[in-house]
Parts: sequence; C-alpha cells; structure tokens
Amino acid sequence: MSKLFGIFKEPVLYLILIIILAFWVRLYRIENPVADWHSWRQADTAAVARNFYKEGFTPFVPRYDDMSMVSETLKSNPGRYRFVEFPIYNTLVYLTYLINGGVNEALARLVAVMFSLGSLIFIYLIVKRHFDTLTALAASFLYAILPFNIYFSRVILPEPALVFFSLGMFYFTEKWIWENTRSLLVLSLFFIACAFLIKPMAIFYLLPLGLSIYQKEETINLFKYSKRYFILLLAFIPLVLWRIWMLNHPEGIPMSDWLYNSNNIRFRPAFFRWIVGERFGKEILGVAGTSLFVLGLMFRPLLKQTYLLHLLAFSSFLFLIVFATGNVQHDYYQYLIIPALVIFTARGLVFLLRGLPPLLPRIITIPVAIFLLILTIYLPWLEVRGLYQINNPAIVEAGKKADELLPQDAIVVAPYNGDTSFLYQTNRPGWAITALPIKELQAEFGITHYVSTTKDSKTRWLMYKYVVMYDDPLFVIIDLTKFSPNFNPLDDIEPS
Repeated sequence: MSKLFGIFKEPVLYLILIIILAFWVRLYRIENPVADWHSWRQADTAAVARNFYKEGFTPFVPRYDDMSMVSETLKSNPGRYRFVEFPIYNTLVYLTYLINGGVNEALARLVAVMFSLGSLIFIYLIVKRHFDTLTALAASFLYAILPFNIYFSRVILPEPALVFFSLGMFYFTEKWIWENTRSLLVLSLFFIACAFLIKPMAIFYLLPLGLSIYQKEETINLFKYSKRYFILLLAFIPLVLWRIWMLNHPEGIPMSDWLYNSNNIRFRPAFFRWIVGERFGKEILGVAGTSLFVLGLMFRPLLKQTYLLHLLAFSSFLFLIVFATGNVQHDYYQYLIIPALVIFTARGLVFLLRGLPPLLPRIITIPVAIFLLILTIYLPWLEVRGLYQINNPAIVEAGKKADELLPQDAIVVAPYNGDTSFLYQTNRPGWAITALPIKELQAEFGITHYVSTTKDSKTRWLMYKYVVMYDDPLFVIIDLTKFSPNFNPLDDIEPS
C-alpha cells in the first residue's frame, strides 16, 4: 500500500498529469476554420502546407496563395513565393495531410499543440535544473493553463515550433557547456539550426548562455576557449544558406524592417501602455500574474543557483525593445517570451506557498498565492476568449461555395483589405486586394473570378459587366471570363 501511495510523490507523475491537462485544454475549438484571431498570418502559413499537398512537396520553394506585392521590391508575386521561415512546421503539417489523405486544418493546429507540449517539458527540465522541482512543476502548470498561451499554442503559426526549438537549444547547449559530451553537442547543433531557420529571433535564447560559458571557463579571455565553442558556428550554416537562397526570389520576401521601430514607438508612453498595460496587465498575466512575476524576479538566486534564468528574462525584455513595433502591433510576437514569464511567475507563486518568514507566515501567504493564481487565469481569459471567435463567418461560407463552384485552375480576387484569410478559404491562388484595375489583373496574372462579401460600387459594377455565378445576401461570385448579356461596352469605366 505504501508503494501505491508513494507514486504520488514522484514529480514525473505530476508532470504527466500537467501534460494531459495541457493537451485537453488546447483541444478547445481545435476545428476552427482559419478565420479567427491573426487569421491573415495563419492563412499564409497554412497555405504553404496545403500547397505542398496540392502542388508537390517543394520545401526550398515554398508557395502560398497570394500574388500581390508584399516585398520591398514593390513587385507582384505571380510565383506565390513565401520566403520567411524555413518550412519545418509546414512540412510536418504536410506529412499529417498525407497520412490523413486530405487537408484538415485541425491537424495543423494539433502539430502546433505537440510543439507546445514539448516546450512544456523543456520548461520543466530547465527550471528543475536551475531552481527546484516544485518551481519546475509550477512553471509547467502555468505554461499549460495560461489562457494567452493556450490560444497561441494551437494556432497555425511557426511560433510554437520556434519556442520549442529555442528551449531545446537553450537546454542542450547549456548542458553541453558543462558536460561536454558528443551527444549533447549534436543535439545542441540540431536545435540551434532548427530554431534559427524558423526565426533568427531565437538569438534571444542563446544570449544568456554567455554566463554559463563564463562560469564554466572562469575567464573572459575569448582566445582561451574559442576553439571549443567555435564548433557551434556550424549550426548557423543552414541559416546562411537559406538566406542566400531566398535572394533568388526577392518578390517573395515580405517587408520586415518595420518590425524594429518604424513608427518610433520604442520607449514612448504608448509602448509601455501596450506592452505593460495591455499585454502583460490584461492579455498574458493580468495584474495578479504580473505581481507574481515581479515577486519572482525580485528575489536573488538561492545557494548554488545562478542568474542564468534571470538573464533569460532580461533577454526576453530585450526582444520586446528591439522589435518594438512588431510587439506592439502583433500580440503573437509575445509568445516567444512566455517561457520566461511563466518561470518567474511560478517562482513568485512558490515563494508565497512556502511563506515569507519573518515577514508573513504561510497561513497568510498560501491563501494569497491561491487567490492570485485564480486571478492570473480568470482575468486574462476574459480578454483572450474573444480570440477564438470567427471574425467574419461570411468569408468562410463564401470560400466554401467558391471552392465548390470554381474550376481548379481558377485565379481569384478575394478582396479583404489585404487579409489573405478570405483568399485561403476559396482554396485558389490570387489577390486579396484590388489595388490594380481588374483588366490589368486579367491581362498580367490571368485573374478569372471575383469573390466578395461586400457589394460595394466596384462589386456592383463587376456584377453588371460580367456573369454572376452565385449571388447570396452575404457574398457574390463573379465569372470574369464571361461578359453579361446586359453589359454595354460604352459603360466600361471601372470604379476605383
């Protein structure tokens, strides 16, 4: 009997239970169409995987659906090239489509969920190594149930894969620094290469490891140990080759310089209002969680602990500052720093659970800790629950009907203010904006159909000029290859 109850003292059992909980909560609305929050970026990512399945697996030439101008060259992209992250995540999604025998976006979300569960395990291992088991379990638990993290752990974005490989890079490289085994080196090189191929922002997980090198070598003389660590540069060769290869298709490289500080918001009051007030204080941690985070960050490392994880938190703040505009404009960018946030929020929680003698006894701090934990989950949920909503159900219905009626080789204009999620729903390539006249799009890109959920002046004019294939109160589908019998060529003046 004692052995039976003894199993409940094993931390691995609690970790398994946390993983099961994390998986279960991430199934919430897992079958959502690609039309919820940040659907534009999800659609672009999902389209690459879908086109691998439809058009053939070409990981070195990824294609999505959009032909419009997205690069600094201001040139159209008729080849539909999508050169951003190397398609590691998209490839895994493609493999699930092959196994499934068809495209199903729920599988794409499940791949992201699997990456997030792997990140949860790495967080446990990292925190246990540098703090203690209870804090590791608490950090894993927070990572599992934090509403902001739940949502962005099941989106069709590269971020879940980026965080997984970044945490693996951090864990295995730090262990290799101290233990210097070949197996750890191989794992370190693999995770570094994958993390940086997805997004070079992984550098913010690598920077803190300079402290581990310094503590191991006990010197700042780079020449003394440069030969040993020079081998890590091998992991960056795939990134360099990928970036050079991308230059062959500049029209497929989206503009990115604006992410740094294009609107000069860095360190302005608006920057702190958005990052501290809106994101930390509402969406991610709430006021209660932010208080726990600050508490966990304030306390110095205990005996035999280092400042390594504090440096990880500092590096996360540095990421917010460097990519100031990107972080203000897109909340999914903060997914990269969630590990640092949950680690120190968990540390603050554990400090309260253990009491703060002689200031406060446990009889006071434990109820306070539980109360703050409940608020850390409940209040952000009130902010995050709206992210699951379908922003415009009409684009989903219009997309289904277009996919049903249009020929497979159709090239579509699906205007949605540049948002490609509507175009994605049609399952056809084309344009998500009407920046150019329809005649020009027809002549240069072979546009064949027009699908719209708004019957504005341009749409009504096209309905007059061309044959309407399907007219619904919510949307219309127009065949641009056939003129309407009622069309008068003298009226051929397209509204802007």
